[in-house]
Amino acid sequence: MEDLLTGAAWLTVIFSIFLVLLAILWTLLPFAIFGIKKRLDEQIKIGNKLVSYHKALHEYLKNAGDTQAPSSPFEKP
Repeated sequence: MEDLLTGAAWLTVIFSIFLVLLAILWTLLPFAIFGIKKRLDEQIKIGNKLVSYHKALHEYLKNAGDTQAPSSPFEKP
């Protein structure tokens, strides 16, 4: 019976440590999210440029080259 209580005590300690670590990570989570927000916004801008370029290229190819080809959204002026 004494071994069972010792095992239960260790399980309680391990579970308590887990809960403390979980609380710390849960507290830090918003800072991690806001830290990557700027990078995600930049990726969204690049994605939107690619979509508009794709649409323009599709129109160009659909018209069999009757208009000027669209320039790449990533060309330096």
